[in-house]
Amino acid sequence: MEMDAQHNETDHMTSGQAHEKHAMLNVKGSCEMCKDRIEKAAKEVEGVSFASWETEKQVLHLNYDPDKTSVDDIAKAVAKAGHDTDKYKADQATYDALPACCKYRN
Repeated sequence: MEMDAQHNETDHMTSGQAHEKHAMLNVKGSCEMCKDRIEKAAKEVEGVSFASWETEKQVLHLNYDPDKTSVDDIAKAVAKAGHDTDKYKADQATYDALPACCKYRN
């Protein structure tokens, strides 16, 4: 039985967690450092088992336990790390502290 790379990446994240939900969040960023920061912020929220940010599409894919957290809480955590979402904006001081390559506001 063969599995493609995508299945291998996500199978261990979802096995045994049938009540998990998948969500997508629009998150602003610009580089690999942003990707690491965004994914880390999301994964630090209790109940998040998977987080992957697409640099080109500016979309964060999530698997999470709705009994432990919400998309709203995850979006707040990402904004607190310095990255704007549709609903929550990073505060200016946090944004200003990002490295130059991570600046996405005009």
